[in-house]
Amino acid sequence: MNLVIMKRITPIQGLTLFFLVGLFVLVLFFRNELPLWRSLIFRYTVWMGLLLALKLASDRGSGRLGPVFNDFSPILFIVFIYQSLGDLIQYLQPDIDPVLIHIDFFLFGVHPTVWMERWIVPWLTDLLSLAYASYYFLPILLGITLYLKNPRRDFEVAIFVLLLGYYASYIGYILFPAIGPRYTLAHLQTVPLEGSVITDFIRDTLNTWEHNRRDCMPSGHTQVALTVLFLSYRYRRMLFYILLPVATGLILSTVYLRYHYVIDLFAGASLAAVCILIGPRLYEAWKRHIA
Repeated sequence: MNLVIMKRITPIQGLTLFFLVGLFVLVLFFRNELPLWRSLIFRYTVWMGLLLALKLASDRGSGRLGPVFNDFSPILFIVFIYQSLGDLIQYLQPDIDPVLIHIDFFLFGVHPTVWMERWIVPWLTDLLSLAYASYYFLPILLGITLYLKNPRRDFEVAIFVLLLGYYASYIGYILFPAIGPRYTLAHLQTVPLEGSVITDFIRDTLNTWEHNRRDCMPSGHTQVALTVLFLSYRYRRMLFYILLPVATGLILSTVYLRYHYVIDLFAGASLAAVCILIGPRLYEAWKRHIA
């Protein structure tokens, strides 16, 4: 890739560009296994073009909203890329759910989602469904807060670390595809997850919107929740205390609502720790050696 172009791309944009290039190459390599490989190639090409177009528009100062839209454009790429994985992961290798089930049972002597049936009550199901849905809003809330209240560098580092976590978890989904206990252990569950219209709405919305079903290992919800907590503690301490009970409920909900095995949570927490550790260093290295 032309070094002149790379010098004009921020670490945040560069991270997304490299990930899109990686997916492009992966699809080309496995194209004989992928029914929709042409569609994937087209999408990744368009998104790379969109990324560069947003950068160009921001550099030219296209109004007040141009730079703001560019700063928050990572949200678009996170969503676009995640959805595209539904046309990719399932064709590359078999699901590893049996392995994850075995690990959980070996560690705890029970299936955690089945064991947690004793705690199921409708009001708690509603509460934890709301907590589970907060996954989609916690990073946005953190980003907006830092964008408005903190120095520019704090915002950029936080977004870079979050992006690194998202993309690393996507790699995990590709390497370790799993659909989760809500499908694989349904025959063992004896207590339904009943709640009010709140639970039904959140469950139906997620089932309709999420095109990729193989997103269990590692737990992206755990990884993002812990990363947001760390970044808020580091850059905006009051926000940390506000988000702490929400993020705690979010992590608990992943098993209670039968979306994840417990080993997924361990992997997500480990991934969060790695991204928190190396993310700021990668950001600084980009700024120092490329920008």
